[in-house]
Formats: sequence, C-alpha cells, structure tokens
Amino acid sequence: MRSVVRTAAVALAVGLLPTPALAAEETPRPPALVYNAERASAPTLPEPAPQSAPSMKRSNALANSCDKLQTKIDAGQLRAEDEKPEAACIEPGSASAITDRRMSRLAARTPAAMPDYCYDLATGNGAWYYTRKDACAISVWTLKVTDIRTGRQTGQLEYLQADLIYTSHDSPYWAHQVVIDKTGGWGNISGTTVSGSGSCAGSCTLAAGDIDFPVQTITTAGTTYGDILPKSGRVLGNSGKGRTTVSYRLANTSWTLQPSGVTSTPTFDVRCDSATPGTTDIGCVIPDYEAVDVVSLTGPNPEYARHVQAAQASGLPGAYPDGAPLHRLTDSALRDKNGNTACPQAASGGYPRPADYSCDEYPFRSTWQGAFTGSLPQPAPNPGRTFNWCQISALPQNVTGPDGWSACMIRAKQNSSAGSLLNRFYIENRVIERDAFRVWIVA
Repeated sequence: MRSVVRTAAVALAVGLLPTPALAAEETPRPPALVYNAERASAPTLPEPAPQSAPSMKRSNALANSCDKLQTKIDAGQLRAEDEKPEAACIEPGSASAITDRRMSRLAARTPAAMPDYCYDLATGNGAWYYTRKDACAISVWTLKVTDIRTGRQTGQLEYLQADLIYTSHDSPYWAHQVVIDKTGGWGNISGTTVSGSGSCAGSCTLAAGDIDFPVQTITTAGTTYGDILPKSGRVLGNSGKGRTTVSYRLANTSWTLQPSGVTSTPTFDVRCDSATPGTTDIGCVIPDYEAVDVVSLTGPNPEYARHVQAAQASGLPGAYPDGAPLHRLTDSALRDKNGNTACPQAASGGYPRPADYSCDEYPFRSTWQGAFTGSLPQPAPNPGRTFNWCQISALPQNVTGPDGWSACMIRAKQNSSAGSLLNRFYIENRVIERDAFRVWIVA
C-alpha cells in the first residue's frame, strides 16, 4: 500500500490534513475531488433525509458458501494436506455486530469519514442509503476456518464492511471506498490479509493508478481499506452514468482452501454531466435522489421564503417531502415566457412595481411547472394567484389547488439574491434539464 502517503492523501481529500510531501514516485489523488462529511454531520440548515436504495442480494456466491463447504467436507470431497488441513469460507454475519461502540470505533478509523446517517441507519445487511452527493452501506461478515479432516471449526474472524461513495459537483471523478474493520475473532486467523480491485461499468473509466486496494494484514489495531476513483466518460454537452464495483479477497497462507472473494456494487448509478447551465465544469451526483433546495424563513431572503411557503401551502407543487416535484427547465426562451406570464411588466399592462420591489413567481420560471410551460399543451395559461401581503391587486387571492402559479412583490434585493442562490443550488446539485427537485421551507 502507499502507506502513510496514501493515508495522508485520503485525509487531504476530505480536508483533514495539510498537503503532505509526496515522494517522487507517489501519485496524488485527482484534483478537485473534495468530500466534506461535516456537511451531513453539522449543517447550517436541516438536511433532507437520506433515501434507501433498491434492495439487493448480498454476494450471491457467499450466501451459502459455508454450508456448501461443510457439505463437501462431510462428503469427503476435499483433500487435506498434512501441513495445511484447513479451509475458509465467508458468510453474512449477525446484525448484533451493529452496536454503538463498534459504530463509534468504525467512525474513528474510516479514512474518508462517512456521514452520520450511515451509522444511524445501519442494520448490518448491506443496505445502501444515499443523498444527492454521497451514499453508504454497512454490512456484517463472518469468516470461518474449518479443519478438513475433522469438520470442526478451528477459527473465526468477524468484520464490518463499510462502503462509501462520494461525488463532487465540480470534478469528473467520484470515489468508492471500502473499509474492512475487524470486530472479533479466535483460532487460526493470525496473519489474515485482505486485498482488492475495482471496476466501473457504463460511461466511466478507471485507470490502474485510480485503484488502490493492496495487500494488508487484518488486525484489531488498524483499519484496512481500499478505494477506487473512476472518472466520467465523454459527456460533453450531455451526461453519462456509471456504476462501480469493488472486489476484495481475504487470504491466509495457513489455509489449504481460501474463501471466495466479496464484491460490492451499489444498486444505483452515479451521473456525471457537462449540461448544467452556469458552469463549464463536469460534475457528478447520484441522480436517483431528487435534489432538495433548503430555504430558511429567517435566512437572507425571508420574503422570498414566505412567498414560496404560501404558494406551496395553497396547493402548488414542489413542497418537500411529499409534494409533486418541480422539473428543471433550461430553455431560455421558455423561461422568459414563464416569467413574462407570471410577472408582466407594468408598461405592457402588467403589475405596478412598488419602489425597491420586484415580482417573484412560483413555480420558478426555470421549471416546467412555470406559469407558461405548466399550462402546455393548453392554448391559454392556467390562472394565477397571489396573497394579501403581496401588493398585486390584479390577481385573485384565496385560490387553491395544484394548477396555476403565484406572483408576489418582494424586495428586489431579496429577489435577486434568491435567484442567485437558486442557480447555485442547481449547479451544486447538478440539476439538469427535466431533473426533479423540491423546495423545503424551514424556520
């Protein structure tokens, strides 16, 4: 392994260490792949809840591997060598290994720190949970060593496997880290090692230098791990998806028969794109998680937040977590039609603008639910609505229901600031054309 240098490089990637002095032969991690787990641990605003990924079977080849091994031993189908009469197998372990103490120990030893939700939701069965920017899974495994001659178990090693996938909104790379953390064991397991490899299927590449899972000895004194850094394929003007697999093997020179390898593949893709307006960077997200824009009523733009809250409460779409989602619209001509429909200028028969105020519309002009596009293919737009504090007398109040749109006069500085923050949300979450998202209004 690239030992201390590699460990320092991982810590650097999560912002924990200053730049280490790399040896001449060392290769630093790709630039701009920065993962900040504190975003999930101590956010300035509430974090939307992680989502459970589609379920998957854990390593089909291992599900009954120990039972199959015992059957072969009992039937005398395995030949024992005098010096090495033992065989090993791996099978799913007990969920009882998921304890607060072990989770705390794992958290303290994981190179790229996993968000808190990984530990809060872990059940030990390898179920994946994800947000827009990261994903994780924790599974429990047991390695058993059996004497081929007698059929008696002569050793056992229990460990946690912790997977972490994290992306960057401004880098074409993402990462898949696997940690092997020994939680217990007995018998003939001394000197057991782990090593691994990785691959990526889809619109992604994985060079030899982007795979790092060398041979390491498993002990209770340290954490063994590996990671891969796939890079998105050609996505200029578009987007592409990729799915990673990390494979590893446990081995021991004292065993005649080594256990089968373990593979870890998520049940979802990472998507990288260069199609997000407002940035020339290629960036990556987990698209199955619909992005959530968190807006505070006590933040920098309270009038904007109040209008969105009132519009959603009246029945318009986009409310987190259960409202119908909004969908991103990137066509500039259609965005202008949405804006002009909801907020026509006074000079063209629209609403008068009080001094220092401007017209805010919801759903946003940059969505397919906007005032014009939300009515398509109808020849005329759905009706608008407003509220008694919005200073627009031309629109009706007390209108409810999912069809239509809302307009409200809010302070121009807040409207401009809110628009900039919405664009930043789009970029940081790589919300591209027709991507679904919601808006969460918090205190």
